Amino acid sequence: MDDGLSGAGSLVVSGARVRVSGEAVRVGPVRAPDEPAPKIEVVRNGDAIQTIQIVCTCGERICIRCDY
Repeated sequence: MDDGLSGAGSLVVSGARVRVSGEAVRVGPVRAPDEPAPKIEVVRNGDAIQTIQIVCTCGERICIRCDY
């Protein structure tokens, strides 16, 4: 089990290493105004987030499974 001290490359991020903020955070380079934005969908089960699905403008899909 992950104690929250695992290094880079770990598949699991401990809840102790995560913080929730109401502020938006930009990750990656700033896109030009005429470029389409990636699509992000949050799939919930009640109040719990099950997955975060990201579809890049290039078509790549990333699915992040949240395991509490």
